[in-house]
Amino acid sequence: MARPREFDEQQVVQRALDLFWHKGYNAASLNELLAATELSKSSFYESFGNKRELVVKALRCYARVLMEGPIGALAKPDAGRAEIENALKAVVAVALTQEGQRGCFVNNCMTEIAPHDPVVLAAAQAVVQQLENALAAAVKRGQDDGTISRVERPRALARFLVNTLTGINLAAKSKPAKTTLDDIVRVALRTLD
Repeated sequence: MARPREFDEQQVVQRALDLFWHKGYNAASLNELLAATELSKSSFYESFGNKRELVVKALRCYARVLMEGPIGALAKPDAGRAEIENALKAVVAVALTQEGQRGCFVNNCMTEIAPHDPVVLAAAQAVVQQLENALAAAVKRGQDDGTISRVERPRALARFLVNTLTGINLAAKSKPAKTTLDDIVRVALRTLD
């Protein structure tokens, strides 16, 4: 009979996420993961299998954090233009913090791991798809209520907005001025007019 787990898996995944986000996937050694998660080697392997499976769980954790945090309003059933604007501004606010200057964890995984690992690519794409779907629904509601132009399809605008968010998070790594990021948001919002 297997012993019951004596740790909170969500806390362990969050600690691993923090380490991966801070150091990068390849630079995070097994010993550092064990120290960060406070797991023994045997518990680590029994619970997560390997480093790759842990980063996939970290991506899922990050998706939950996003949807509860800066872009959470987009998940509301009545989200529209105002929630899109608020989400963009919230991402700028985070980007200007020390934590935000690490960039987006999904973007980091897409550039570091995903080109060489189809499992991580699929997990990262799932997070991006979740965001795109929320944005497409919000754009559609904005088009239906007249606050967003119908010149472009909702999905096309959602993809543009995902790319804008990606760019803001990438720009955050260079510690830009708030006015720089505000300009990006201002111009992006014009595409909705």
